[in-house]
This record gives sequence, structure tokens and C-alpha cells, in this order.
Amino acid sequence: MTRSVSRRSVCSAGLALLAVAPAALSGAAHAQRGAAPITVVVPYTAGSAPDLFARLLVEHMRQLSGQTIIVENRVGASGNLGTLSVARAAPDGTTLLVTANTIVMNPSLFKSLQYDPVKSFEPVAALVNANFALTVNAGLGVATLAEFVAKAKAAPAPINYGSPGIGTPHHLCMELFRRKADIALQHVPYRGLAPAVADLAGGHISAMFMQINAATELARDGRVRVLALMGSARNPVAPSVATFAEQGITDVDVDNWWGMFAPAGTPAEVVKQLNARVNEVLRLPEVQKAMETQGQAAMGGPPERLKEIVDTDRVRWAEVIKAANIALE
Repeated sequence: MTRSVSRRSVCSAGLALLAVAPAALSGAAHAQRGAAPITVVVPYTAGSAPDLFARLLVEHMRQLSGQTIIVENRVGASGNLGTLSVARAAPDGTTLLVTANTIVMNPSLFKSLQYDPVKSFEPVAALVNANFALTVNAGLGVATLAEFVAKAKAAPAPINYGSPGIGTPHHLCMELFRRKADIALQHVPYRGLAPAVADLAGGHISAMFMQINAATELARDGRVRVLALMGSARNPVAPSVATFAEQGITDVDVDNWWGMFAPAGTPAEVVKQLNARVNEVLRLPEVQKAMETQGQAAMGGPPERLKEIVDTDRVRWAEVIKAANIALE
């Protein structure tokens, strides 16, 4: 993003994802050779977490099918420019979108959005989920979620927290938690994830949400502490970090996710073929291992799974955004 695409890099992922060797070609690998090229649009900057995963996915899809598939970054307007370009593309399966859950957040953040996450797209496949964790500076003097909530309630002024920018998943996750815990917090938006993380480690802000693998990495030198994990279960990257539900705060079991979409009207048979190909890649052991090292998990399943996630999260985040009175235009 100019103002927001860089901060929409919803979680930092290592270049290890791109180091995974392509899958070996099977006897039917060349079946798609000669088919029309496919462009996979990523509405975020090159090197962002969704971009890195999209390139990993596309490389394996290309190797398995023999078809020409490219990744194109179309950035700007909080991911809306690239997303809109796919919504307006021909519904023939040659232009696809790999995006994060911001696709269901943006309709509540922008009043004049020119696409609809339900009406403008056909869900192809849920790709990845990545747990967020509540992380605090060690200087705050709290070691547990209960201590953080108690400190926030007793503090004479709201504890400050950072995010990569207004309306980012990091921001909205904190607003969801703040409402469920019934505490006052002060938002400090940054222009990107890196400066927010640096200021958390340096003690200039007291708390923020970040992806679990980044949080545990940052915690190793003792400057920050990881208090609680979003999601319905603990993450293998940090099995000692309890979920919010385990610590008494429910209804915050949300994940940061990415999915693949096609333009509305894409034939069901085309969507089915694309879904099968994506699921084949997600089942590859080397792909799953690469994601696990980043605290991520493959999702997959039929297109209906992604549709259900979109329907649920669109309502969830609309309520959070309205309650917090957040808007980007």
C-alpha cells in the first residue's frame, strides 16, 4: 500500500517459504500445458506474507500442471485496487485473487468500496490461517493475561498499544479483545509493521497483536512477553502460550487467514478444478512444513469452507468496526 498496503502485510513471514523445493512432476503434470495463462493477483507488496505464500503456491501449481501461472502485485488503497481489478476481470478462471482477511474488513472501513466480498467473487479455496498473539513489553510489569487486564482496569490512563495502521487486522483484533475484556486502551497507529514492532521492543508502546512466530522470536531476548493466543487451539510454534478462551476471555478465537477467489460468474467446473489443484499443493508435506515453521496452518477444503469463513468474519468485523467507530474515508 502507499499508506496502507505495507501495513496490510498482516503478518511477517520468513523467506523460508520460498525455499521449499517444487513438487516433482507426475505423469499427468503436463495435462494443462497449452492452456491459457493464469494471473494470480496479490493486492499487497512483494515480500509481504500473502505474497510469499502466493508465490510458493503458484510455483507448485505450475510444476504440477505445466500451465503458465504468474503472480502480479497490484498494490494501493489498502488492497482495494488489486482486489477490484480481479472483481472486474473476465470470469473465466484466468485471473485469480490471493488475499488476506482484509477483504471482509474493508467493506466496513470504506464507504465507497466498488466491490463486494460476497457478490463480486467466487470462493476458490481457503489457504492458510495464522494465529495472532497478544504481546506486551516486559517493562509493563505483567506476566499473564489476567495481570494485563487488571493493570488496564486500574491504570489512571489507558495503556497504549500499536498496530501497522488504522483498520489493520492487528488494530481490529485489539479492539475485539478490548471490548470482550471491558478495558480502556489507547491506539497508536504506525505506517507499517516494522516500526510498530521496533517500538514495542523498545518500550515506546506497551502492547500489540502480532503473528505467533514473530512474537515468540521477539520474546527470546526477554524484552517482550507473549500473553495469549487467538484461535481455538494452541499453536505448535509456542505450545506453552494459552489461548484467550483457556484464560477466561471467550469469543476472540479468530484467525488471520488468506484465501483464493475468482471473479463472480466463473463457471462452477472451473472453480472445482482450481480448488482441486490448490488442495493438492496444500497437502504436500514440504508445503505444510514450510507453513508450520511460520506458525501457520494449511486450511484447504471445498470452496464452501471459504464462503462460510467470509460470511462469518464479515459480520464479526463489521460489528467491531462500528462499535469502535473506525473509518478510513
